[in-house]
Amino acid sequence: MINLTLADEIVVLALDDSSGEIKPTTLPVANIAAVGGILMELALRGHIDTDLKSLFIVNPAPTGDDLLDPILSEIAAEAERHPSAWWIDELSGRHHDLVERILQRLVKAGILRQEERQFLWVFSRRAYPQVSGREEREAKARLMAVLFKDEVPDPRDTLLLGLANSTGVLSKILTEDELEKASRRIAEVEALEEIGRSVRSVSTQVWYALSIARVSRPD
Repeated sequence: MINLTLADEIVVLALDDSSGEIKPTTLPVANIAAVGGILMELALRGHIDTDLKSLFIVNPAPTGDDLLDPILSEIAAEAERHPSAWWIDELSGRHHDLVERILQRLVKAGILRQEERQFLWVFSRRAYPQVSGREEREAKARLMAVLFKDEVPDPRDTLLLGLANSTGVLSKILTEDELEKASRRIAEVEALEEIGRSVRSVSTQVWYALSIARVSRPD
């Protein structure tokens, strides 16, 4: 059993409930979300921090988590400081298989199961339906509490909310009416944290590039 990181949770939330898949068209943004979740987790655990100009190491000691430690090592090995947006873009490019690795990690932990499904009677693709769905339900409940309750939220939950909103996952969870009612609260939460703002910035650029590619594609 693993202690779920923010990266694990955002991948669970990004999975389509009926198909058990992340749509191929949204995979680049899912990868950005996973990188953002890892950086947020490292910040929560006191290993990295950010200021207005850069993301930097505070504690280079390994966390003991095989998802987090390779990223921590890469940041520690970089001689020059860079903004968090640079790291999100850079790491999502270096680790293009990150979402798949997280899915396999969640299968190993018994949270998801892996299935090989056929389509068009010839081709196969992997799906990752949830075993119990408890992890997704708990994550959604925490997000709803941040949005619609007056209690002081846990820092982890506010980070997950910013991550879910910046990568389009929140619009999958909430109705349009709920999103409108929560818009002010979402903006307040997003303004609090540098990594979340950077994830949103990089995600927006990727969404734009994907939309241009779809428009430009010949019929």
